Amino acid sequence: MAEKPAVQQAVQQALSEALGAIQRQLGEVQTSFAQVQATLERAGSQTSSERFTALLPPLMHMQAAGAALAASIETVLRFVGVSSQWTGAAAIAIREAREEVVAEPPAAAVEEAEAVAEEVAPVEMAEPAVEKEAAAPVAEAAAPVDVSTLPGELQQLHKKAARFARVTVQELFMYKKDEVTAGRENRDLYQRFKEEIDKSKALYDKRFEPIANHNIDYLYNELVHVLAEDDPGALGEYPYPTPSGN
Repeated sequence: MAEKPAVQQAVQQALSEALGAIQRQLGEVQTSFAQVQATLERAGSQTSSERFTALLPPLMHMQAAGAALAASIETVLRFVGVSSQWTGAAAIAIREAREEVVAEPPAAAVEEAEAVAEEVAPVEMAEPAVEKEAAAPVAEAAAPVDVSTLPGELQQLHKKAARFARVTVQELFMYKKDEVTAGRENRDLYQRFKEEIDKSKALYDKRFEPIANHNIDYLYNELVHVLAEDDPGALGEYPYPTPSGN
C-alpha cells in the first residue's frame, strides 16, 4: 500500500531535522578533536600536569559531543522503526540493519544494565538500616557523588543511566516538538507529558536503584536541559524529588 502523502511528508521532515542535528553534533565532535590536536602540538615544552590541564576541557567537550551524537543516532533509528508501522515499511529489515550497524542495541543494553543492577543491589541494601537513617540528613545536602571514585560496575551503571535519560528525553522531544514548545511557553511541561514522564521515571528508578543515593538524577537533568531549555521552572509542578542544589 502506498504511503499517505501527509504521513510521508511528516516522516521526511522529522528525519531531515534529525539528520541536521546529527550533522551539527558531528561538527562539534570534529571541532573538539581539532582542539585536542592543536593542544597536543603546543604541549611539547609543557609539564605533564600542564598538559593534562590543557587537554582536559577539549577532551571533556569531545566526550559530551560524542555522547550526544550517539544518542541522536539512536533516536533516529528508533524513529525509523516506529515510522515503519505508519508507512508500511518492512520492520524486520530495519531491525536487521540496526543489529548490523549498532554495536550495542537497546535491548542488549537494557539486559546488561538490569544484570549489573541485580548484581550491585545486594551490596547497596546490605548497609545497616541504622547507618542509612543516620546518613539521610547528610545525603540531602551532600554534593553529587564523584563518579570517577566509584567501583567500575557502578561507574558503568552511571553511564547507562545517563544514556537511558538522553535517549528517552530526546525521543520525546523529537516526536512532540510543537507540544514541547507550548509547554515551555506555558511552563507546564510536566503536566503535558505526565504519562510519558511518569512511566520513564518509574523505569529509571527501578533500573538504576543502586545509584539512587548518589544525588545525581540523569533523567531530571535531561528533562531540564532538553525539554525546558535549562529552565527548571518550565517543568511546572514536577512531583519527584530532585538532586540537592537543583
